[in-house]
Amino acid sequence: MIIKFFITPVYPYGNDHYYHEMISVAEGFKELGHSIIGNCNYWFEPETNEYLIKENLEADFDIAIYDYRYVTSFAHLLFRKGYPNFDKTKKHILIDRNDWLQPVWWKNKHCQIFNLIFAGNLYTNVKYADNVKPWAIGLTNRIIRTIDKFYKTDYDREGIVGYNFRVNHNMRGYVLQELKNTLKKYHATERFTKPNFDNSTDEFYYKQSVRRHNPEYYKSLCSSKFFMGFGGYYELKPFRYLPYNFFDKVLRKPHYWKYNGLKKNNKDFSDEIFIFQHDNFRFWEVLYSGAIAINLDMNYWNFCLPETPVNGVHYIGIDKLKDNQIEKQISSLNEDEIKNISSNARQWVFENYSPKAQAQRIINYLNV
Repeated sequence: MIIKFFITPVYPYGNDHYYHEMISVAEGFKELGHSIIGNCNYWFEPETNEYLIKENLEADFDIAIYDYRYVTSFAHLLFRKGYPNFDKTKKHILIDRNDWLQPVWWKNKHCQIFNLIFAGNLYTNVKYADNVKPWAIGLTNRIIRTIDKFYKTDYDREGIVGYNFRVNHNMRGYVLQELKNTLKKYHATERFTKPNFDNSTDEFYYKQSVRRHNPEYYKSLCSSKFFMGFGGYYELKPFRYLPYNFFDKVLRKPHYWKYNGLKKNNKDFSDEIFIFQHDNFRFWEVLYSGAIAINLDMNYWNFCLPETPVNGVHYIGIDKLKDNQIEKQISSLNEDEIKNISSNARQWVFENYSPKAQAQRIINYLNV
């Protein structure tokens, strides 16, 4: 098949022009033997001296894949009367990693034109339109290749719970402080790294990925027994997309009063909140690195993924934000159990969230 990607080369609403999902899916389709084209050249690969997605404005295609930023930028053209840009004989897919509380497809009748919408940061306790399916960030070949350089099977790792956070989300900051206060056997240890490039290729990827490619960071993951991989914000219940109108504020008042009282008294307020923007680059990188990922418990917080890792088998999950049992859980693990979780996670994430797996997931949904 011929897969065409639609990407806006300059996103007018922000400065992040790194389209991770587009890269991963394009790599996966290419590995499966399909042809990749795009509305513009994107993701230059120094190793091959060519773009992964090559501009081709004339060729026919079978599947169109749209990045949510492209849809946001060109909604006025895409959603004209009659939808002239959507050939009904083709399959049209929107991939949305919009991680705030305003998905581009939420209550947007125009998005019914897409055969499928793969969206990150969904919930198991929320009902979505039939064409909306769960998605997750996953891995790219760049991440896989770089981690493979440092990964060792002998498991000679430092006995720490490492962390490396650039952005202090309100949930992340709160949980991090709790772990700093409670971890005893494996201490929470800051592992900030400065870019130190051995070659021009790594330096190029660092710039092209908007600072997401730092070999020293991946090296740090591969030398630690545990590493924190969580991110996200909390907001007061009840769950709402865009919970900021007057009616929603009234609904949230009882939770606000209870939350405020619990927080002032240094007690757990997990029952009064929900967490959003939980899908995180770090989680997938940590899983593949062999460090045991410390993350929010997917089932406890109702996170919906295409395939869900199991707490205690693939990662260590945090349920309550305060007074959780992370110290007890990880300190009770013996060396063999640590190694088992490490190897289970690395194999599981590759089988389910490598580029090939992500592309195959789309094909399975389309049944083509």
